[in-house]
Amino acid sequence: MLDPRSLGPQKLAALGAVGACGGMAVVFLAVAIFLRPFPRGGMDGTNYALTLMTIAGVLAGLVAVHLAFAHQLWNAPRTAPDAEVARGRSKRKARS
Repeated sequence: MLDPRSLGPQKLAALGAVGACGGMAVVFLAVAIFLRPFPRGGMDGTNYALTLMTIAGVLAGLVAVHLAFAHQLWNAPRTAPDAEVARGRSKRKARS
């Protein structure tokens, strides 16, 4: 398992972007559950399906952008000071 202290700020931001994708999936499930059609009122099945498709399209676009940013952040080169701090932590961890 990765130690969060040995990751750089770029990698932590990448993990946050991936976590935001999970949050958007939960939001979509909540919308799908709360907007479902009822027999005695509310939306009919056609409007429900159209609503879910539009919300899914918007959320799919947001998830794609977040995953693209996460990929760029995860593979970003480290700056010299960040690399030196991480190297020092790994040396201390290896000695203990």
